[in-house]
Amino acid sequence: MDKLIEKGMTVAISLGAGFVASKVFDFTWEQITGEEPPKNDEVDAVDIKRALVFGITSAAVSAAVQVLSQRGAKAGMRKVRSSYGKKSEV
Repeated sequence: MDKLIEKGMTVAISLGAGFVASKVFDFTWEQITGEEPPKNDEVDAVDIKRALVFGITSAAVSAAVQVLSQRGAKAGMRKVRSSYGKKSEV
């Protein structure tokens, strides 16, 4: 049961952190470049260098959020286990 709760926490943390990270990334992109982030419908209008930079940085942010959310969920489960004991009663 603890594994199921840990997976649920990981999904919830990943979704929340991913949403926040994408909004922060889009805002930062606009502040640095002065343009909106490239989207799917603008593929032909975007310079290849700009598209590559956007793709690489976006993937790096996504990977970092995934790793940090997994670590956060595991740390959260450790805290829950330490405060309620090793086995849950559910």
